[in-house]
Amino acid sequence: MADLSSFLFGRIDEAFERYDSYFPIVNHVVYLPLEGILRDAAPRLSCRKGCHSCCGRIITATRIEALALVDYIYAFTTYDTTAIKAQVRDHARMLKDFLDAAESENNDHIWFEKKIFCPFLKNGECGVYAARPLSCRLFHSTDGIEKCETPIRSAGQLAMLGEAEALFQVLFYKTAARVDSALAVKGVLPIIIDDIVESEGFKKDNP
Repeated sequence: MADLSSFLFGRIDEAFERYDSYFPIVNHVVYLPLEGILRDAAPRLSCRKGCHSCCGRIITATRIEALALVDYIYAFTTYDTTAIKAQVRDHARMLKDFLDAAESENNDHIWFEKKIFCPFLKNGECGVYAARPLSCRLFHSTDGIEKCETPIRSAGQLAMLGEAEALFQVLFYKTAARVDSALAVKGVLPIIIDDIVESEGFKKDNP
């Protein structure tokens, strides 16, 4: 694990030398190395293309992940950004209202029952798959996908992916610290993205 950590931490220097915007930096440091781990885990997972129950959960991410996702949409796709901006804004407002009215902090299962899916879900598939955050990449089940369809999940988990999550969270912190350590703070993804887009923070906060 020490050798792997050293290798991954070295990719932070490489990323800032090669790239000047958030998506390619985060992709180089975190997402590309993580793909190898996910490929190794894949035979033991039930997750398959088209299963999307997890997209109805409250999705969290660091601010640097949200900036990377916005950078991906605006700079690396041909999406209708006006339409996406409106969808994210509507979703974020619903989430804010829900969280403001919630009686406890453990609200994911209640939100899940509302069947309000991620604004980037299109025809059962992720529309920003290449830039999806760590919480989406590592959300998994070793049991049948039907266990993901219940409000309170009881699906089996792989220890190796739990360990990977801890390591890659450190990578996000170290990467964010190159710009501003506040970018490592986690929050609710649609709400963060709405704030970034409305304030045009993704233009002002270039690394």
